[in-house]
Amino acid sequence: MGNQLGTLKKEEVELLQNSSHFDSRELRTLYKQFRKDSPSGTVNKQEFKEIMTQMGVGDQFLQDLLFNVFDKNKDSTINFQDFVCGLSSITRGTPEEKIEFAFSLYDIDGNGYITRSEMESILESMYKLVGTFVTCSGKKFDPQDLIEDFFDSMDDDGDGFISLEEYKRGTLKNPDIIQGLKLLNQ
Repeated sequence: MGNQLGTLKKEEVELLQNSSHFDSRELRTLYKQFRKDSPSGTVNKQEFKEIMTQMGVGDQFLQDLLFNVFDKNKDSTINFQDFVCGLSSITRGTPEEKIEFAFSLYDIDGNGYITRSEMESILESMYKLVGTFVTCSGKKFDPQDLIEDFFDSMDDDGDGFISLEEYKRGTLKNPDIIQGLKLLNQ
């Protein structure tokens, strides 16, 4: 994406506008910065990890999770379109887009379900990053209690797996998750 001169073509801007929540000016600014930071036009996993470490996210597991969610086409690189779509979901996405982004983080193996084992892995890394879990309403959890609460409230059919649909329904019933994803417009 982008020509040899380092600018986006009009068609590319239109395509990105249709698949993100950024306008043409913002896309051109993002592209200029992306190409400055990554002259090749792509970011590999190691480069991504270095960027994440500079941003204060040093946990390798979380870095891998984020990389895998951003790398939509699974080619082991993040191109500008991957970057824009991921950033758009996180920063300006609709409630559904944010929920789907969060679900894709938790669904480590990409099989369409969240398992207790996946939640344990994620919460272990999150605990290293932020310490004790305190919800937006002030309730404190240890990781095991959080997993139990998560599955009790979301695993509607009790099969030990949380599907995207169960996750969406459970998220919309949980004020702490809604607040955490900044879904409420205040």
